[in-house]
Amino acid sequence: MSVGLVLEGGGTRGAYTSGVLDVFSENEIQFRNIYGVSAGACNALSYISGQTKRNFDIFYHYLADPRYLSVKSLRKTGSIFGFDFIFGELSHDLLPFDFQAFDRAEVNFRVGATDVETGCAVFFGKKDIYDPFTAVRASSSLPLLCNMVDFKGYRLLDGAIADPIPLERSVCDGHEYNVVVLTRDITYRKKEKSSYPKPLVYAKYRGYPNLISALESRGSLYNRQVEYVLEQERRKKAVVVRPSQPIEIGAYEKNPDKLIAVYMMGVQDAVQKLREIRSLLKNQEPQKEF
Repeated sequence: MSVGLVLEGGGTRGAYTSGVLDVFSENEIQFRNIYGVSAGACNALSYISGQTKRNFDIFYHYLADPRYLSVKSLRKTGSIFGFDFIFGELSHDLLPFDFQAFDRAEVNFRVGATDVETGCAVFFGKKDIYDPFTAVRASSSLPLLCNMVDFKGYRLLDGAIADPIPLERSVCDGHEYNVVVLTRDITYRKKEKSSYPKPLVYAKYRGYPNLISALESRGSLYNRQVEYVLEQERRKKAVVVRPSQPIEIGAYEKNPDKLIAVYMMGVQDAVQKLREIRSLLKNQEPQKEF
């Protein structure tokens, strides 16, 4: 039996995922097949490298740092996130990422990004995800707020545009059973109408009609994927760890106390699911590629 771990994005709501993954690490729960987009992909890095609490330290100590996230960065570089800082000084000096442990980990890691030419998702493997983490940058590059990223012949943006909850991708890859970590509670649905300002979208992306279409249909896609998660959960094909109550922060929250509260909710909700997850994983088959 092959089991996948699927991680939704959500900007700073990813503090919830950080709490969940720290519980997994502390309880020696490991997955051989991991799918992540945007903040989900970022959180997966430290989980795979075995650096428990590193994600916590990042959001607690550095999210309020203008080098990490700021309008100043947006004006100066075209991206609201300071990716050069995040994947440079932060990952090498301030909170060093264990590149060797990540490289050794026997994990099939898939990071999703959106191809702006087609409006479809493309996924990159673990061998593509190395310093300077260009695939993860692409997956986290929000429309209108970040520059496009050129990588491996693609021009890319946020993976959550085309595949916000990549459970279907995991199932299509042969993982019949999955653990899914969401950053929205069970009642949440997006509005069908796009929240992106249409004049701004058309002005900025007029040369990419398929991207515009993907942005306009993002709400309906997200809601359909949520229903698919619920269906898999009802069929006992998925164990879902989701916020037990609505997360009352936006995607760019900087208040450390609010972020800690979200992190602790992730910890508590994950603990409640440990028995189900262990039961699912006990028959996990070895799978090579890495």
